Amino acid sequence: MDKASFRYALGHFASGVTIMTISAGGRLHGMTVSAFASVSLEPPLILVCVEHSTLMHQLLHEKSTFAVNILGERGEATSRFFADNARLEGPEFREGSYRLGATGSPILLDATAYLEARVYGRHDAGDHTVVVGEVLGLEVLGETDPLIFYRGGYRQLKG
Repeated sequence: MDKASFRYALGHFASGVTIMTISAGGRLHGMTVSAFASVSLEPPLILVCVEHSTLMHQLLHEKSTFAVNILGERGEATSRFFADNARLEGPEFREGSYRLGATGSPILLDATAYLEARVYGRHDAGDHTVVVGEVLGLEVLGETDPLIFYRGGYRQLKG
């Protein structure tokens, strides 16, 4: 099986869009993550898949807490920003666009909800690490419809 066919097939699975954030190594950092899911209600566990080559992967070895910000339908620009490596050349967070959560991780003010977590487990999986986080806190910030990623593009729910 070739990589292009694999990506094409996976593109047929719609996913929500999140921004994983962390405060570590003297910096605030975030990246777009679509590989996010709930794992368990008791204890409350989530998972995110983080590519080995990313700064996030490196920072997760320095600090064991992070946040996952769930984007609503108006979050496409935010998602695109945190998916573009050009953001790494300067400050990633604009004043007034975030606040620090209890873990010190950035909480995006335009997110519809967020969860803060502590690393519960790590599992190598090919070129990614599956990071399981135990949820320490969460909040729903709005009731907007979700931003969806499907077949290589951003979509919105139709009512």
